[in-house]
Amino acid sequence: MKLALKKKTLTYITILVSLLVTAGIWIGISITRDLPSATPGPAAERKTNQVEQFTGLKAWKETDAISFVFKPAHREHLFDRNRRLVRVEFQNSQAEEESSENVSDSESNESEGVGEVTVFLQLDSHKGLVFEDGKELNGSDKVSWLQKAYEAHINDVFWLNPFSALRAPGAVRRLTDDQGLLITYETGGVTPGDSYLIYADARGKPERWLLWTQAIPARGIEFTFEDWKEFDNGLRISLKRSSFLRNVELENVQIYPEFPGEQPDPFAPLLERIAKEEALQVED
Repeated sequence: MKLALKKKTLTYITILVSLLVTAGIWIGISITRDLPSATPGPAAERKTNQVEQFTGLKAWKETDAISFVFKPAHREHLFDRNRRLVRVEFQNSQAEEESSENVSDSESNESEGVGEVTVFLQLDSHKGLVFEDGKELNGSDKVSWLQKAYEAHINDVFWLNPFSALRAPGAVRRLTDDQGLLITYETGGVTPGDSYLIYADARGKPERWLLWTQAIPARGIEFTFEDWKEFDNGLRISLKRSSFLRNVELENVQIYPEFPGEQPDPFAPLLERIAKEEALQVED
C-alpha cells in the first residue's frame, strides 16, 4: 500500500512539473518579441528631447543627492550625484540572499547569520567601507560586497530614472515606425547590449517600455509607468512599473537640492579613509 502511494505521489509530482515546464515554455514563447527595426536621426532626437523635458532632465542634473528604497529587493540608497558617492543598505533578507549567491552547500550555514549590510562606495575608484550590523568587514567579504553594491546601484538608479541616461556614453537612439524610442546601450553599464523601447505620448510622458536585457530572460517584456510624482524642482519620477512578471516600486524617494547641507556628512568616514590611504601611498 505504501509503495503504491509513493508511486502515485511521484506520478503526480512528475505531471505537475511537466505542466509547469510546459506553461513556462508557452509563456516564454507568447511574450517573446524580436527587437524591432528602428532608424537613428532627427526624429529620434526630437522624441528624446520630449521625454527628457517631461521627466525633468534639467532638474535631475541640478539635484545634489537623492535617496530611495528599491523594491522588491528592499535596498535603501543614498546617491550623492555631485561627489559620486553611494550608500547602499541591504536589509537582513536581502543580505542573506546576496551572501548565499556564491556560497557552497557546505558553507550555507555560515550565511544564515548575515545581518544588515551597509556599503559606502566611491563610484569612480570603487573604494569603500562595508559594515555588517555596525562591524566593519575587510578582505574578500569587503571586496564582494563592494561589487554587489556597485551593481545594485547601477541597476536601481537606472530603474529610478532611466530617462536621465538617454544620452549616456554608448547609448544609441533610434525611432521605430510606430514612434517608439529604442535605446540600445552598446557600451557602459553592468550589462552592455541591453535595449529598451520607450513609448511616450505627445507631451513626452513615458507610458510603457519593452525590455531586451540580460537580466530578464523574456525578450521584449513590457512594463507600464505608473504613479508619477512631480517634485518641487520639476523632476518627475514614476514610482511604479507594472508587468505580469513582477512590479518594480520605488518608495521614500527624497531629493536634496543641496547635500549634505547643514546635516552631518554621512560620507565623511569614507572620504577620510580614502584621504589617509592616498597619503600613505604618497609617503611610500
